[in-house]
Amino acid sequence: MRQRAKVTAVNGSYATVEVRRSTMCDGCEKRGGCGGHCAITGIVGDSRPMTARAVNLIGAKTGDLVEVESEEKVVLGSAALVFLVPLAVCALFFFLGTRLFGSEGAGVACAAAGFVLAFLAIGLYDRKLAGKAPRIRIVALAGADGTDDSDGVE
Repeated sequence: MRQRAKVTAVNGSYATVEVRRSTMCDGCEKRGGCGGHCAITGIVGDSRPMTARAVNLIGAKTGDLVEVESEEKVVLGSAALVFLVPLAVCALFFFLGTRLFGSEGAGVACAAAGFVLAFLAIGLYDRKLAGKAPRIRIVALAGADGTDDSDGVE
């Protein structure tokens, strides 16, 4: 998966990049004309850019607009981890709660506890991964292939 990003810092062979959250805006007819500050992004999600540490394969400098790439399986795995695991844990805890305590109310309470525990576990796992080498690579300067830079991060 490729996305455009802006290099905000360089540290040796790594760079910190800022990536625009594009999933909510990509299908919009305004094509980012609202700057990502429309009512939908206010309700559904955060429109601020995300920062990530990337391997700087091309020697990009601070301020450069670049193309970053990550493996599709990493992106899909992360999405499954964040969306599916909490739901599965919630369902499991509901089942166990109703079986152990004999009431649906206890099952709901256990499901809520499982949901919170799942996100705490995901947070701990994320911190563990933070110390490892990044799985994102800077592969090209944005626009190097003749594409328009107008939809990049500002």
